[in-house]
Amino acid sequence: MNPVLAALLVLLLAVVAEAIHARRVRAVARLAFGPDGRPRAWAGAAPLLRCAGLTAFAWGLAVTWQLHQAAQEGRAPGPKDPPRLVFVADLSPSMYLKDAGPEGKVTRQERMREVVETVLMRVGGDIRYGVIGFYTQAHSVVMDARDPELVRNVFDGLPLQYVMKPGSTDLGAAVNAAVRLVEGLPEGTVRLLVFTDGDTVPLQPVLPRPRSIKDVLVLGLGDPRKGTFIAGHQSRQDAEVLASLARALRGAYHDVNEKHLPTDALGDLVVRTAPRGAGLDLAGLALLAMTSGAATLSFLPVALQYFGAAWKVIPASAGKGGAP
Repeated sequence: MNPVLAALLVLLLAVVAEAIHARRVRAVARLAFGPDGRPRAWAGAAPLLRCAGLTAFAWGLAVTWQLHQAAQEGRAPGPKDPPRLVFVADLSPSMYLKDAGPEGKVTRQERMREVVETVLMRVGGDIRYGVIGFYTQAHSVVMDARDPELVRNVFDGLPLQYVMKPGSTDLGAAVNAAVRLVEGLPEGTVRLLVFTDGDTVPLQPVLPRPRSIKDVLVLGLGDPRKGTFIAGHQSRQDAEVLASLARALRGAYHDVNEKHLPTDALGDLVVRTAPRGAGLDLAGLALLAMTSGAATLSFLPVALQYFGAAWKVIPASAGKGGAP
C-alpha cells in the first residue's frame, strides 16, 4: 500500500462526497441556516477540514501499515545457533575476603555479582546463558538458559560452595572442566567469562581452546597489590597467573576489582541503541497525522452543531405555555 496513493484516493473520494453533500445542503439552506440561507463564515472551511482530516488519517494509517509490513518482512531470522554467554565463577573461600570494589570494602564474591550484573544489563538478544561454578571441582549450574534471571539467582547468594569437597582451589582443572562442558557446542557460539582471584594451586596445562569458544575473558577479582591472610598464606589477585591463563586460552585478562569490564570487550553481544535524532521520524509523523485527522473529524460536527449558524431552531414544545 503506497501511502501517497492511498491518501490521494481518499482525498478524491472525500472531495466527491463533499460536492454531493454541498448540493444537498443548498436545497435546505434556509431551513438549516435561517432566512439568509448562509452558515457562519468559518463554517465554509468545514469541507476543507473534513477532506484534510480524512486524507491525513489515511496517509498516517498507510504509513503505519507499511512500516509494520517492512518490519515483518525485513526481520532477519534468528541464527540457527544462538550465542552462549557462559560465566565460570570461582566459589572458593578466598572469594569471601573483603578487599574488592573501588574502596576495597566488599567481598570478592560481592564484586563478582556486581560485574555480572553490569554484563547482563549490557547484553541482549537471543542469547543462551550458562553458569559453571568451581572450587576443588567444577559443576555446571545453569546451561542453555534463556532467562538472565536464572544467572542472577545463582550469583545472588546461592550456596553452591557446599556441594564442593573442601581443599585447595585448582583453577587449571576447573577451566579444563569448563572447556570440556562447552566443546561440543556449535562452532563460535560460546563466550567464556572466567571470574577468579587466581588464588590456586600451581596451574596445570590448560586444554586448547575448542572451536565452540569464540572468546575468553579472564576477569580478576581481589586486591592485586596487598594480600589478605587465609588458610596459611596471603591471598591476593594473582595477575601473573590470570594473564597466563588468558594467553593459554587465547583470550584477554581484565582486572575488574575496581573498574567494570569495558563494553567493547563484550563484542556483538551488546545491545546498542541508536541515539534519537531531533524532531519526529516517519513513524512519529504518521502517528501525528492520524491523531490530528481523527481529532478534526471528531470535533468538527460538534463545532458545526453549536457554532455553525446563527439560526437557532427551537423545538415546538419550548414555545408552548404562558397564558391560557
